[in-house]
Amino acid sequence: TDFIPAILPAFLATHPDVDVDLRERLSPDIVRAVCDGAADIGIVAGEVRAEELEVIPYRDDRLVVVTSPDHELNDAGEIDYVRTLKYDQVCLHEGSAISTFLAQVANESHRTLRTRIRVGNFEAACRIIEANVAIGIVPESSARRYEKSMRIRISRLTDPWSLRKMSICVKSLEQLPSFARDLIDMMLDDLAMAADA
Repeated sequence: TDFIPAILPAFLATHPDVDVDLRERLSPDIVRAVCDGAADIGIVAGEVRAEELEVIPYRDDRLVVVTSPDHELNDAGEIDYVRTLKYDQVCLHEGSAISTFLAQVANESHRTLRTRIRVGNFEAACRIIEANVAIGIVPESSARRYEKSMRIRISRLTDPWSLRKMSICVKSLEQLPSFARDLIDMMLDDLAMAADA
């Protein structure tokens, strides 16, 4: 949901007969959907078992802690996720991949994720954080974008899982419809341009 929406307008303009159904799911569910033929292309984060699929490395993104400048964690620099759990947090809607994942990590640490408010996107989350209502865990790519226009502070998570390696997965590149291969090419071209910038 962070990188693909920027590519879709150009893709749809060049493919007027193609409709896109973009859904956010947990990585294992994405792998299952691609394996079952319910999805042509999947983007997964982290280590996932996808032996039946072709996997193309895509991007790295890091989850970070975002706070208001007035919050006591505003200059943490680096912090482990468990330490953030004593604070109220803003989370994406229930069922979102990131919210589900963070709740699982909290549960595995025998802690509770203190959700103060749920919002629909990372921009809304950062606005709530800016008002010092709660802190949040956000992809660094989003946090850096909103840091330019909002009073927020970013600290890195020290947990190894916070660095998310994203991959594109398909049943077979060769057997994909040409329009689906075009979308993958656009995704990889966008990645190359971002690396050059």
